[in-house]
Amino acid sequence: MNIFTRLILFLIALNQIQINGLRLPALSKKIFKFEVFYETRCPDSQRFLLNQIIDANEKFSSFIDFVLVPFGKANYTWDENNKKWNFHCQHGAQECYGNTIHNCLISQKPKFEDHFPFLACTMENLMISFENAANACAKKYLINYEELKSCANSNKGNQLLYQAGEITNNLVPKLNYVPWINLNGIHTNEVQQLAEANLTYLICSKLKVLFNIECNWN
Repeated sequence: MNIFTRLILFLIALNQIQINGLRLPALSKKIFKFEVFYETRCPDSQRFLLNQIIDANEKFSSFIDFVLVPFGKANYTWDENNKKWNFHCQHGAQECYGNTIHNCLISQKPKFEDHFPFLACTMENLMISFENAANACAKKYLINYEELKSCANSNKGNQLLYQAGEITNNLVPKLNYVPWINLNGIHTNEVQQLAEANLTYLICSKLKVLFNIECNWN
């Protein structure tokens, strides 16, 4: 092997990353976008955020974007007297409040890595009130919870939850289950089932097709 060939191979190697032994190209743009439509007091949403997203993001953050939309199966009507939207959430008023808090933080800190730790933390124990969970998580992750509460109780928070509702209600196909998962803007039963069962394996299997690698997660 001549020096020129060795140099080419070296440069190729520099432009690769390794994840648990997998050699993958270092891309300038993420190739998978997962949109997750969820509810803050929903056990299925809790399981997906805590059991699937955390692990998949730890392994494949270089390749994936997560977009979280806290709303789910809520309904809303316009209150003309008070000039605001009234919301009715599947798991009650606490969920509406939790959804609003999550939307406020996502608005304040748009980067996934900046808002997800707090969001996931508030859903670790659905047996305690959202308020108690959020207070503890805000201290843990140095979030100004008074500022979040101010947002949630303001017209801005009301509008953010309404906007999340509009995005959710305009999905095609229509959301009929939570969490509802889209991959690169498309929802299929296959992606939904695979993502809930083993999101890490789903991503790995997609990378296997794209880059001809072996996938060892099952």
